[in-house]
Amino acid sequence: MIGFLKKFLRREDGYATAEVALLFPAVLWPFMLAMETGLIQIRQVMLERAMDVVVRDLRLGNPDLDTGEKLKAALCAEVLIMGDCERDIMLEMGPVQVADFEGPTTRQACADRQKEVNPVTNYTPGATNEMMLLRFCILHDPILPAVGLGKILPREAGGGFALTASTFFVNEPRD
Repeated sequence: MIGFLKKFLRREDGYATAEVALLFPAVLWPFMLAMETGLIQIRQVMLERAMDVVVRDLRLGNPDLDTGEKLKAALCAEVLIMGDCERDIMLEMGPVQVADFEGPTTRQACADRQKEVNPVTNYTPGATNEMMLLRFCILHDPILPAVGLGKILPREAGGGFALTASTFFVNEPRD
């Protein structure tokens, strides 16, 4: 038995397997982190782009965007890679007092996946020539939730982390 054990310990085949098993996660981790970061950036850019397209229609007085639900649906139609956009997005829109504007004092509300329905937090269309603030928040699930960015980004209620976008616009005069 001892002879077999000595012979087994002297063998050199299989050492590469041990090295690969130990080093492969360390080599793969930066690539996965880069992929996670890239996906987050792509989703943020797509959210900003979709918001710009929808706000252009809203600013010009598109009658199809008269409710918060329709505005959410229009944004989700423009966003291409967000998964279950209708469930995971929240919006807030309201007029801004330009003379004494200090910026939003509250954090943007995000959807709660644990609830069946997430209503629009505030949707006030505003009057002609009125400055408006529109804020969106959508939840994103990380690819690797236990390592890298997926581990350190703050989670919202029900999971996922928030991607937010906001814009100001002035309602155009309507005839």
